[in-house]
Amino acid sequence: MNCGFRLRPTAGTASGVHPVPLGFGRVYVHLDGPFRYDAWMKGLAAGRSFVTTGPMLLADFDGKPPGHRFEWRGSPARRVRVNVKLISEQPVKAIEILRNGDVISQLAPKSKQNGDGAFEADLGESVTIQGTSWLAVRCWEERPGGRMRFAHTAPVWFDAPDAPLRPRKREVEWLLQRTRDEITRSEALLPPEALAEYREALAAYEALARDAQ
Repeated sequence: MNCGFRLRPTAGTASGVHPVPLGFGRVYVHLDGPFRYDAWMKGLAAGRSFVTTGPMLLADFDGKPPGHRFEWRGSPARRVRVNVKLISEQPVKAIEILRNGDVISQLAPKSKQNGDGAFEADLGESVTIQGTSWLAVRCWEERPGGRMRFAHTAPVWFDAPDAPLRPRKREVEWLLQRTRDEITRSEALLPPEALAEYREALAAYEALARDAQ
């Protein structure tokens, strides 16, 4: 996302590939009204969502759900209030707030069991962003047996036209290397049209590398 690709999270179970049941990986979408298929798909495309293999992680950013895009000019920095509601089967030790992929804050939930036996917590914190940025929230839940569960919100975007987000060199280099590896692995298997897509992606990443920091 730091490279300018405004991705929206989806979820897949990979049942049969990993030893997990059907529906293990899920995506939830915020709706302003009653459930309708078209409204759900529209919310998914807008990024008003979170993905999870366990915890329910509901977050808003200055009162707006994930997927929202803020825009401002002039001020080099901005304070943003992040509010989180967490529901989990086991207590969660920390909730992480991410800014442009880096953990900038860890919140310690003080969870209480509800009438259904699940653990609930409400918490929040104000964080600072500078220039074009994205924020997201994630958490990890330990379960018996050693398998970790997690939840991750879609990002919310803060667009500052005077201060664009520049990609990091290591991030672009990772994309370049992955694409080169896929071309090498697939060039004897894929038709020319598919290989052309890989090469188009490679050219896009090479262009990004020239502006990486």
